[in-house]
Amino acid sequence: MQKVDQQTAPASGEVNILDENQPQARLPRENERHYESDKDQAFIDEKQLLARLPVSRRTLFNWRVSGKIPHVKIGRRNLFHWPSIEDALLRKQKGGAQ
Repeated sequence: MQKVDQQTAPASGEVNILDENQPQARLPRENERHYESDKDQAFIDEKQLLARLPVSRRTLFNWRVSGKIPHVKIGRRNLFHWPSIEDALLRKQKGGAQ
């Protein structure tokens, strides 16, 4: 099946026919999934959290289940609010001058 490109049609009324194997234009930036690419975002997924914390996936699971770190469950995904994670970890901080 051939696709018709009506945006670049010449003024003479001819219609350009695009080949199916021709690479298509990239989507505009606003259509990309921003939550996966921004490093300064507030909510991160488990993979991004594990990249920031030196703990195993099982330890992260245990902390989440026991309530030591806050999370938001959306469908099957667990999202973590990074500032809240930092606060929770700082509350557990021990040592130092008192």
